[in-house]
Amino acid sequence: MKNMKFKTIQFILLLVVIFASCKKKDELDRSYEAAKIVGVKINNELFTPSYNANVASVVVPAGRDLSKVKLQVLVANGEVIDFENNQIRDVRKPLNLSLKGSNGEDINTVLKIQSPPLLSTFIIEGLNIPKADVHFSSTSLIVQVPKNTNLTNLKVTMDFVNGTLVDFTNGQAADYSTQKTFKVKGADGETIYSYDFIITTEQVGPASVRSMTINGIATDSVVFVAPSTIIPYVKGITDFSKATVTIAAGFGNRIDPSFTGTNLNLLTLAEKVKITGSDGIEKQFTIGVPQLSLKPVFSKDYAAFGYPANDLVGIAFSGSNIVIANYSATAPTVVGPNYYDLAGNQVGVLNKTGVVIANSLRKVATDSKGVILAVSLGLTTIDQTIYKWDNVTAAPVPYITYSSASLGLGTTAFRAAGINVSGSLDGNAIITVARAQSTDVFVWTVTAGVLNPTPTKYAFPYAATGFYYSIEPMPIGTPGFIGAATGTNFNGIIALGSTMDELGKTSGLSASDCKIYKLDNRIYLGFVVYSSGKGAYFRLADITDNKTTSVQNPIMNVLMPSTAANANVTMDVDIAKVNGKLHAVFACTNIGMQLYKLEQ
Repeated sequence: MKNMKFKTIQFILLLVVIFASCKKKDELDRSYEAAKIVGVKINNELFTPSYNANVASVVVPAGRDLSKVKLQVLVANGEVIDFENNQIRDVRKPLNLSLKGSNGEDINTVLKIQSPPLLSTFIIEGLNIPKADVHFSSTSLIVQVPKNTNLTNLKVTMDFVNGTLVDFTNGQAADYSTQKTFKVKGADGETIYSYDFIITTEQVGPASVRSMTINGIATDSVVFVAPSTIIPYVKGITDFSKATVTIAAGFGNRIDPSFTGTNLNLLTLAEKVKITGSDGIEKQFTIGVPQLSLKPVFSKDYAAFGYPANDLVGIAFSGSNIVIANYSATAPTVVGPNYYDLAGNQVGVLNKTGVVIANSLRKVATDSKGVILAVSLGLTTIDQTIYKWDNVTAAPVPYITYSSASLGLGTTAFRAAGINVSGSLDGNAIITVARAQSTDVFVWTVTAGVLNPTPTKYAFPYAATGFYYSIEPMPIGTPGFIGAATGTNFNGIIALGSTMDELGKTSGLSASDCKIYKLDNRIYLGFVVYSSGKGAYFRLADITDNKTTSVQNPIMNVLMPSTAANANVTMDVDIAKVNGKLHAVFACTNIGMQLYKLEQ
């Protein structure tokens, strides 16, 4: 036992010796490092120098008086020779110092203390310029003068603390309609400071953005939203997820060169840019989700249709025409559905020869080639027919026939809530018809132009739906659906899986229909939101990456104002290529209809 204790003591002593040796080695290593200035106190304010070869430089704020300062030089691994700290000195010129290192090496070092020039006086003969309109920074002088000032013949006088003008003559008339430059020699008599010099009648000041281009499309405005978001309003749709962005900053502003503006995803609210204003203050901005800034091709108030109140229920593109479904089209002899041209003029009425309409026409939908399908409101257990028109002038043909019995509803009368189509009826397509005030959604498929007459029944995730809701299929090849619904348990837009399972939702919106369109591998969702006392908001969202978040951050949000109530909460939208360009048409009963050309 005693032997073990002795060995333990030996081991501990060995560790102490090793530790002491390492510590001594560290001290010896430090002792061989060269002496170096590591800090400079100027009037008791500490500054850290930067080194360039044997020159140690310290930059203090502009305009400081360097002719009489209390100076203290802090040295690591040595000391300053023949120099007394905390004495009043003139440090406008570089100081030559000798450092004696702890390693025995003497080093000659130049200590350069600089306080850049500061504008002290600025005068334009004949003008009263407030100080707030004179913006001086480390690289520029930008002066805002009153509008209508003649910039071609101005006499400028300016003076600087810690600087002398080199290439500028005070009081000499000159043309300032274009940018100029001038130089100032620093207080050390050596350093030359260069400045851009601008006199302008434009608004200048803090960091701001005047305009942007996104994928070559110009903005018509950029709106600042406090505290730090800028929202570009763009004149046409483009892929905002892969954007090349050019920014025109405020007058005299400088954009951080690290902002390349390439391959930006502007739908994420994650893209940022730093801009320094002419006031010298840098601000960081978040680029908000871009907004389409478009004027409607036409705008048609509800009264212009001549329909009764709450009568308009659906719209759809067919070729270069817009088909409108309305309740009052109750029989083959009654006018409707009407169709309009792209100027908003009524052109004709769909041919209803031989059509048996159960109660009234509830909705219309068109496939990717403009083939029209119309579903009756229903309210019956007997056979009902979805008719097909190949175009607006074609004769109708029965396309899908069903009854309460064939749908498995027994003796319950079927009432349609809407109809939606994705794809092409002469290729592959999906057709959905939702049942009013029910969770039942019936889905028909078309493969290689052949209709499967037996639908699959799915359940909408929320019971107690209203009379008016719809289920829009995702584009062919993309599984799932998007629902727009009103009811007791849910009002809004809901993303659904391939079996109608809920994937995400945006609640609190009065919406009853929507439309999906795929363009250049991006998926867009159009929908209308009715707001009581305000009108109808016509919205478009890029839902390719995140349906829920994207619905909440649309790329188009236009209000068609009205104080008329939409008692039935019926509205619709369609998106299609017309004459080679993407268009969207929006409608809301009792409010009206607007057509937009989305592509430039």
